[in-house]
Amino acid sequence: MCGRFVSSTPVSTLAAIFDAEVGDVSLRPSWNVAPTTRIAGIREHQGHRRLDTFVWGLMPAWRRSTPAPLINARAESVTEKPSFRGLVPQQRCVVPMTGYYEWLTTKEAKRKIPYFISRVDGAPLAVAGLWDVGDETSGGLPRACVITVAANPSLSEIHDRMPAILTGDSLEAWLEGDAIEAVTALRPLEEGILGAVEVSTKVNSVRNNDPTNVDPVAGQLPDSLFD
Repeated sequence: MCGRFVSSTPVSTLAAIFDAEVGDVSLRPSWNVAPTTRIAGIREHQGHRRLDTFVWGLMPAWRRSTPAPLINARAESVTEKPSFRGLVPQQRCVVPMTGYYEWLTTKEAKRKIPYFISRVDGAPLAVAGLWDVGDETSGGLPRACVITVAANPSLSEIHDRMPAILTGDSLEAWLEGDAIEAVTALRPLEEGILGAVEVSTKVNSVRNNDPTNVDPVAGQLPDSLFD
């Protein structure tokens, strides 16, 4: 599950990192990006990578009477589910994130404890996604969802799923390869690249949106957990 993330890297920096042209993008930094809001995304456009604005959440035609958009797609079934399989051949994208939030639920804590998960080197995450054309409710902007995979061993202690984070060859395969190459690139990120820090429960509310959201907070969990 990936239901909230941070997007604080400037657009110009993202364009340089991902070697992308900047399309129609005008987004402010956000430390609490929520579903249905506007996000940055990178896709192939006329032989080049381009950074554009998307709305987070797909709304297939058969769901347009349902308020909840599809924000995540499981890698294991992305080529089988009707909502996603038609997008895999040519409508793949990357959603850049500074990091993402995940919540740990324990009987000891008796509440959900948020963690901020990001690269230990500070680089933005390149998360695999799918996009579709926009509609009236998206203001004409294309819509996108995030793809998830099984969590790697260390992160599975927090949650059993994680975003499909791309690096190097897997990033190229996802954006530029054929459908088979692209789907093969969807796998858990190896150990040692990501780090997780416990943060304040104030991130539970989307109204709280500032850099202190990612400040480490201790003491919300029993000392025995993860020993």
